[in-house]
Amino acid sequence: MKINRTLLETAFLLTQKTLERQNLPDFMKERWRRALEKAHQLILEKPYFAWQPNQLTIVSIPKENSKKIDCRFYQVTAETCSRLDKIGYCQAFYEGFPCWHRAAFLLLGIYFEKSANKSQKDSVSIPTVNFS
Repeated sequence: MKINRTLLETAFLLTQKTLERQNLPDFMKERWRRALEKAHQLILEKPYFAWQPNQLTIVSIPKENSKKIDCRFYQVTAETCSRLDKIGYCQAFYEGFPCWHRAAFLLLGIYFEKSANKSQKDSVSIPTVNFS
């Protein structure tokens, strides 16, 4: 899929601005910040995902210099981040932290909402991490 860089940048900046206004501990804001930055970068570099309004399926491809050769598949919703190629949650979500997969879900939700011109919201809600 071809990603509109300008629109994704708008979504990224909106989430960054909104994150600062959230009532989260500083360490959690920093973890969300890093997850959002990684998601932003990977969506631009490797946009391998399937989007539905309530669900994202995304592929994580190892870095070229990595010794790993297997791709990982994740299914992400507003509440969870699960591996599709294994049973269970993604590691960060399981440990109670933001993962780049959920950050990608957040960014792409705003991206597709803006691209469809359904709503021009100026804020979003950064979710808590683990609802279980």
